[in-house]
Amino acid sequence: MIRGSEIPASEFSEIIKEIERAPLPMNNYRNVSGSGRSQVFGIVNRRCLPADYSRLCWGRPYLYKLLLDFGAKHVKIPFTSITLNQNYKAAPHRDKGNIGQSFLVGFGEYEGGELQLLEGDCSGSYSVNRIPMTTDFSTTLHAVNDFTGNRYSLVFYTCKRAENLPLPSVIHLNGKYLFMRGDTVIKTGLAHPLKGRKRVMTFAREEKEVVMEFP
Repeated sequence: MIRGSEIPASEFSEIIKEIERAPLPMNNYRNVSGSGRSQVFGIVNRRCLPADYSRLCWGRPYLYKLLLDFGAKHVKIPFTSITLNQNYKAAPHRDKGNIGQSFLVGFGEYEGGELQLLEGDCSGSYSVNRIPMTTDFSTTLHAVNDFTGNRYSLVFYTCKRAENLPLPSVIHLNGKYLFMRGDTVIKTGLAHPLKGRKRVMTFAREEKEVVMEFP
């Protein structure tokens, strides 16, 4: 585990302002760490589909830009993905979809909310309020202590299945922020990987084949 130097509060002010303008949606799919306002920007694992960029990238491009700018300035490890948490008290869990080191930092006006490391040589509770921590959360059970106030946190990490995807960026064009997946502007979503292809499904009982079109 590595602890970094304290980051000035001013480095988080625009991120907080944008979250307060439009709070993060609830995430009810975290079966182990629990439901809450916790969302991923960047590359995510997708059920039954290859890993790709999350809908938050084109849904909240300005916020994604702020996170990318913060990462470029303060995060010294490679990363493909960024989890942003808003008043999220994570239950004990491991980040099984990640590989390698992750960079974590908390921010906001809050008391308590220490990060608990529940196993290993560094077990204990640590304040991460503007004090970064870099460690492997995929192999270490961890959780968040109770807190009062508005606690935000950022986790920068590498998604386990992120391979050969175009690099992301956010551009400002005609007064709007737009998400770029490589050289392609994404405004409303990614194309289905089977678009334009035919899949033949064989049903043994009927002994026939059905061709499904994906428009």
